[in-house]
Amino acid sequence: MSRFRVFQLRLLASATLLLLLFSVVRLLWYPGAYFAVSGVYKQLLVLAAVVVVVGPVLSAFVFKPGKKGLAFDLRVLAAVEILAVTIAGILLFQRQPHFAVFAVDRFEAVGRAEVDLGKLQTALDTTRPGHAPRLVYAKLPDDPDVFSRLIDETVFYGMADIDRRPEFWEPYASGIAEIKKAARPLDELLQGDDDQRRAVAGWLAATGSLAADYLYLPLRGRAGDAMIILHKEIGFPVATLSVDAW
Repeated sequence: MSRFRVFQLRLLASATLLLLLFSVVRLLWYPGAYFAVSGVYKQLLVLAAVVVVVGPVLSAFVFKPGKKGLAFDLRVLAAVEILAVTIAGILLFQRQPHFAVFAVDRFEAVGRAEVDLGKLQTALDTTRPGHAPRLVYAKLPDDPDVFSRLIDETVFYGMADIDRRPEFWEPYASGIAEIKKAARPLDELLQGDDDQRRAVAGWLAATGSLAADYLYLPLRGRAGDAMIILHKEIGFPVATLSVDAW
């Protein structure tokens, strides 16, 4: 067997491993526009580069027919490759958007590690339904003293805002009236910039929907902004689009 053949076989194995992880990440952990706003594609590119170097490249480099300890070297490289993919998978799983929190005028993609789950109300389930983040309504406090203290904490002390403060969270259904009030008609974006028009028109054509039946709100993540489309009547999200809605 030649070095090139070893490179080909290891590249095929590495590509299969990466494809499996990428599919899980894209379809299950970061569905729709959550993939774009979370910026995980950069981490996946780095992982792919590391795997290709550790797997196919180094395997071809160390390969020499009849070399003593060759099988051990190849097993070590394969183990390192699998370990790298496993660690990356664990980190990506832990950082996935677990909550989609409505706060004031937009949705925030929030991971479990970003909030103190111990302060989460018993009315809110900590599980993630299906493959979509759990919807949450972050309500501004009605008490003027609490509201004033919240402003001081966020502005002067650098504490998290209500989108990452579970003590201010309520079930999504309880805030639908406020959420619909903050949302904008989807047909406004048909007169927006080119990216907005193309994204919305493409979604409407693909689903056979009418813009008049939907609203939209911005979706903010670690790496960028997107949009969430809401059903005008029920106020629940029906889709996410990877286009800036601001």
